[in-house]
Amino acid sequence: MASRRNKRPDGPGSSPYDADLQAVGEDIDQRANNLLAAIHNGAGPRELLWIAADVQRSLQDFTALNIARGRAGGQTWDQLGAPLGFSGERLRKKWPMIKIMRRLDTYRNSRATRQAGQPAVPPALPSPRRPPAEEADTDSDTATAAPFAAQTPPQQLAGALSFLQRRTGKPLRQTAAETGISPSHLSRLLAGTRRPSWPVAKNLVAACDGNPHEIRPLWENAHRPTGPLPPPTPPTSTFAGDPGRARDQLRDALRGLYLAAEQPELRRIRAATAHTLSTDHIACAFTSPHLLDWSAMSRLVFALGGRPADLRPLWHTATHHHLMAEAFG
Repeated sequence: MASRRNKRPDGPGSSPYDADLQAVGEDIDQRANNLLAAIHNGAGPRELLWIAADVQRSLQDFTALNIARGRAGGQTWDQLGAPLGFSGERLRKKWPMIKIMRRLDTYRNSRATRQAGQPAVPPALPSPRRPPAEEADTDSDTATAAPFAAQTPPQQLAGALSFLQRRTGKPLRQTAAETGISPSHLSRLLAGTRRPSWPVAKNLVAACDGNPHEIRPLWENAHRPTGPLPPPTPPTSTFAGDPGRARDQLRDALRGLYLAAEQPELRRIRAATAHTLSTDHIACAFTSPHLLDWSAMSRLVFALGGRPADLRPLWHTATHHHLMAEAFG
């Protein structure tokens, strides 16, 4: 009979390290966003390397944490080494438990200090092109502003649904009744503590007079399975025979981010791009995003609090079809 400890080696379970998992993940997310913001601000190699070193330290914390969690859950060194390309023996030598414990103790002490009032993540080195949000004069034609706060896909979905519901002016109880769910269930969906099935999400959007096509990309991202990503599909075959579909999906994905950011004024988005995009370019992006080059698209997605990497494959596909249409009429 298989032992209980080996029954679900990858299950969520419970271990003394689980409390650290979200905190380390949030550190990685914040530092990665610092890196992208610095790139968009034209940072030099030295500044980028400082931020990259921060990202690398957080990734090492994450690696140590998950080795400790795996060992506590009964996984072997060989099982844990496989995703990293290491043999069990090599992993054990590279990450002995005493080294892992010391690293996690250092991380926890650092986190306790941050929670006591220190900054949660060392900020990116200042850039004259993007002052902090509290110093930005968004009424000025030349002022810059910080991008909208980066969110996880479930947070983006909840934010968009919450914005739609608030925009109706209806009481939660009425919206819940029109959606066909309980008020408590609706509250949890809007708070992001639960994720809706697609039928529920679609009914909720209809009850709020929204566009389900704009919510669908957010819903799909929020329900994206964890684990290794599948190999990318070649752009030439993704939407074979339907060139307009890729452009429509890219447009809907961008409008979904705009909705999750609570549909800010275009001049506020322009300021968040450090004025690298005009309001005309931004308006065009919400109707014909395939006309923007990737540099402009990446800046816009980041300014809206999205993750450019999530939209890049779709942009490539849409752009490919656009270029093919231009080339062959």
